[in-house]
Amino acid sequence: MQSNQSEHSGYSELDKKFRRSKTGLFLGDFSREHSSLIIFLAVALCLAGIYAATNLASSVFPQTNFPRVVILVDNGVMPAEEMMASITRPIEEAMKDIPGSLNIRSTTGRGSAEISVYFTWSADMIQSELYVMGRLSEIKSSLPPAAVTTVYRLTFSAFPVLGISLISPKRDITELWEIARYELKPRFIRIPGVARVNLVGGRTPEFQVVVDPVRLQAAGLTLDQITGALEKNNLVSSTGMHEENYFLYLTVVDGRLHSLDDISSLVVAVVNGHPLAVKDVARVERGPAPVFNVVTADGVNAVLLNVYSQPDGSTLQIAKELRRELADLKQQLPPDMKLAFFYDQSEIVRASVGSVWEAIIFGLILSMFIMFLFLRNWRTTFLTIMAIPVTVLVTLAAMKLSG
Repeated sequence: MQSNQSEHSGYSELDKKFRRSKTGLFLGDFSREHSSLIIFLAVALCLAGIYAATNLASSVFPQTNFPRVVILVDNGVMPAEEMMASITRPIEEAMKDIPGSLNIRSTTGRGSAEISVYFTWSADMIQSELYVMGRLSEIKSSLPPAAVTTVYRLTFSAFPVLGISLISPKRDITELWEIARYELKPRFIRIPGVARVNLVGGRTPEFQVVVDPVRLQAAGLTLDQITGALEKNNLVSSTGMHEENYFLYLTVVDGRLHSLDDISSLVVAVVNGHPLAVKDVARVERGPAPVFNVVTADGVNAVLLNVYSQPDGSTLQIAKELRRELADLKQQLPPDMKLAFFYDQSEIVRASVGSVWEAIIFGLILSMFIMFLFLRNWRTTFLTIMAIPVTVLVTLAAMKLSG
């Protein structure tokens, strides 16, 4: 009985070895018979991998959706206690019942507040951001009219990837701001992969109406009347429809104020049959808006342009296109204006990508020598080593296809 069992087990082992050898022979025969097809597929996958390697998005951090939506509120110089009662607390109460929200944290100061809404990691953050914006719009009418709100979800794209400084020793900071806002920003924001461009520093130009209290009192007017006249007349208003030759036209009246003379000549009120203009009670001048920070570069006042990437944008590609744009701008801008990078994430990305490729090449060469020491055959070593770059390129192609 034991002899029969041993014979049976021996046959089983032989059968397994025969099946394995048969499978190996089948794969070998299949490879030889379809060698052209296999080589074609390998070359095609390698070419796809090379294309993916040159077009994959590269950045310092991977695309990550943190479960947090931030609400920033700016309301001038309102005291912190009043900000807490009239802005922060109503927003917190409105956000608490949003689906998926865990807790809410806030920081309130004079004229500003930051409310962070935290969600579960399984929450759809794009949908959650829309929930927050919708709930904020519902309570907007109950907030102070001067309150300005900004909503964004926290991702790595919430931080700038590139920073450019604009300086000039001959121009004032207001003129630099206008050039950065109306000439540079539109050109930067049209670069593929750029989400937005924010300006830091500079001083926004504005028209300032400086009221003389003595003349205002002598005319029997109040400051609210001056403010109301400016608000009510500086607008575009519809006056109705006009039909002519079977066409219907919308007619409007443009009452916008475009210059110092327009503002100075604006009639505020009629006193004793005489019209009183702004210039009768105030002085109108062009000046910079108040600022609460000072930005410098190379020791002089500067305007900074922070460039933000889209979540799936490539930092390397954005930096390449931006350098090309700067080269064109340097030929068009006056000689006294200087554009320069003060922050560049692409240098970190480029160094990291270079170190990865160095490690791959070094590992490939080291593996080749080790394989040759064991196999003692260059042809077999070459065929074995070729599997490493092919595998890397196929992996890159798969990463590109999977997004």
